[in-house]
Amino acid sequence: MPHSPERRPNMQQIGQAAGVSKSAVSLALRNDPRIPEATRLRIQQIAEEMGYRRNPVVDSLMTQLRAGRQPTFQANLGLINCSPISDLSKNHTFRRLREGVLRRAEDLGYGIEEFWLQQPDMRPQRLKQIVETRGIRGLILIAALSPDTIDRGYVDFWYDFACAVIGVTHLNNRLNCASNDQYLTARRATGKVLELGYKRPMLVVPPHDDALLEDKFSAGFYSAARHLSVLDQIPVVPLDLDDPHAALQAIRQQRPDVVITNKSEFYSVLQDDGIRIPKDLGLVHLDWHDALANIAGMRQNNRVVGSAGVDLVVGQLQKNEFGSQEFPKVVQIESVWIDGPSVKLQKPVEKNVSKKKT
Repeated sequence: MPHSPERRPNMQQIGQAAGVSKSAVSLALRNDPRIPEATRLRIQQIAEEMGYRRNPVVDSLMTQLRAGRQPTFQANLGLINCSPISDLSKNHTFRRLREGVLRRAEDLGYGIEEFWLQQPDMRPQRLKQIVETRGIRGLILIAALSPDTIDRGYVDFWYDFACAVIGVTHLNNRLNCASNDQYLTARRATGKVLELGYKRPMLVVPPHDDALLEDKFSAGFYSAARHLSVLDQIPVVPLDLDDPHAALQAIRQQRPDVVITNKSEFYSVLQDDGIRIPKDLGLVHLDWHDALANIAGMRQNNRVVGSAGVDLVVGQLQKNEFGSQEFPKVVQIESVWIDGPSVKLQKPVEKNVSKKKT
């Protein structure tokens, strides 16, 4: 018996009557070719008998969403390049952060205007005048390599805007931040090589890089390596690419079976020293990207980090929040492991298990 108009069935009820899933009902009612024609017709007939009627308002809205209509333009945001280099594309991490910012801003209906903080004629008052004249209320700080790279005149500058930092968390100015979770990146890289069968991992990173990340690389490494036997626990080795002799000497003395680093240049340094990768030594990169097809490592998903930074600023604008935050939000994006030919699967240790005779 058909349902009355006041009690029209939903897709879940139709699916139960037809013996199919709710999603199959949705596809069938839209004549989607992924559902066989005979099944589509049967589901449509059951829906009609049960009194189902399409909602034209909902249909219109869903059509717009599926068509991917661009949202109405909202405003412009400012992307503030805090690094000493004007072209962010020269650094693969900065380039991906920027791409994430641009894509997410476009999705939300915001434009992006870019400013270079370190250009010779840029001063706090000049930048503030430019930004305010253009009606920009939200700022995203990118590539802040250290607090020293930012002129002291900018100490209070950010507090007139909705503002977030992307890429690092070290700026102690109570601003929201989006970054990769470098602690988990190093911890999971170390855990992965142990899972592959390596026994003596070594972390080799420039001290300045680890300090910039508040020692998260070394902390993540130690948190995973502490479960090893004392003899297999190797201290973090500092890397100086201008003079890598000390790092190479540490490898010869400590005899690791895999090295974890954040510098792709170290691959060539090892090869030039006669080390065969992965036959003699495995190698893992902590900031893997598409150009490193010859290396295994952790992709830090920096485009997602940039996207999260936009969400933080837009969220502040929508709530009319400006200046320093009483409880700053830190959004940390996890990395994913990428297989590569710089590591090999070690043979697992066979346990000597005696079998009882039956």
